[in-house]
Amino acid sequence: MKIAAIVISCFVFLVVPQYGWAGDCSPLQISFCPPYQLVPDEKDVCGLRLNLPVGNNHNVYGLDLGFLGGAFDSKGIQLNLIGNFTSFSDSSGSSGTKGLQIGGLGNILGDITSDTDMQGIQLAGLVNLNWGDADGIQIAGLHNWGFKVRGMQIASLWNGVDTVRGIQVALLINSALSTMQGIQIAAANFSEKATGLQCGLYNGAKSVRGIQIGLINVTQELSGLQIGLVNYIKESPVPILPIINLKF
Repeated sequence: MKIAAIVISCFVFLVVPQYGWAGDCSPLQISFCPPYQLVPDEKDVCGLRLNLPVGNNHNVYGLDLGFLGGAFDSKGIQLNLIGNFTSFSDSSGSSGTKGLQIGGLGNILGDITSDTDMQGIQLAGLVNLNWGDADGIQIAGLHNWGFKVRGMQIASLWNGVDTVRGIQVALLINSALSTMQGIQIAAANFSEKATGLQCGLYNGAKSVRGIQIGLINVTQELSGLQIGLVNYIKESPVPILPIINLKF
């Protein structure tokens, strides 16, 4: 209890001076289910919010604890047993999360029509979904999705992105709809354009600049090396070779 009190006090005194006690920012929010909460949802929280079980405010800066927490913009730590959702209540201004998000089931940032960014770390029991840019680390029990990821994704089932610059690690599938710059490690790796390393049982990309290591490696264009049981380069004088295939 003493440690928890110290952590909460540190957050309050570090965050509140940046945004102030008065005006449209409250140092404390206790919410049962909007609108049944200490302060209305249009009011910002700069300090501590308790979601018992559901809380929603425009902006939350500080420590966000409970079961299910929602905000247009958050900075600090969000720890909710069900999950966290960000940027569903507004369509203007900057939105997203900076800091640490921990959701028992998942973390959701924005939707397919919004531009919501994450800077920091997302940890989820099942799923992290980010429809904007993700700068940092996503770790999920099942699935991570980020539109543009700069950093790392780790999941047991599937990591998905439009573009990634960094590392994707999954037991089953890594996929980059547009480009991958970095490393993909999974049973199956897919990318439209891959620059770096693909390592898995199956590696596939339309174009590769780098190395593919796996049982089956497939690409249309290669500037680099393939190591595997079956190596296929569509645009090559010798398209299929076992063990090693290369083209520069």
